[in-house]
Amino acid sequence: MPAIKLDELENAAILVEDGAGSAHALVARDSGMIHLLNDEYMDEEAPLPGDIEAGGNYVPVPAASELGLGRELMRRFGIGHLQGDQQRLQDIFARQDPYDRFSRLLEERGLLDAWYGFRERETRAALEAWCRQHGLMFQ
Repeated sequence: MPAIKLDELENAAILVEDGAGSAHALVARDSGMIHLLNDEYMDEEAPLPGDIEAGGNYVPVPAASELGLGRELMRRFGIGHLQGDQQRLQDIFARQDPYDRFSRLLEERGLLDAWYGFRERETRAALEAWCRQHGLMFQ
């Protein structure tokens, strides 16, 4: 069984998250290929497989939030590293798109490098756990 590239899996989970129901991704167990399915975009390198309805070979990629990534990951970091900024974090997360404001807060506090390391470790752990749960190999 071919190994799934974790960076590609992460990108697929983000696409599913950002697609708000119009984007989907599938991992082919036999090839390790990730198929991106979207009403507006079709991946030409990994076109829609003809045997998609056959079942078993394809595992749907969850949205990043279902893996504890995205906002949830930012909240976990904030709880551990920004104890004095809880009200500001609540204000940030109340907005539609909190990422820029969150980054600015981290920059103000000198925590960008800590955030990048935390995000990389936690993302990798979540993706590896998801692969193991579905019997997929990863690299």
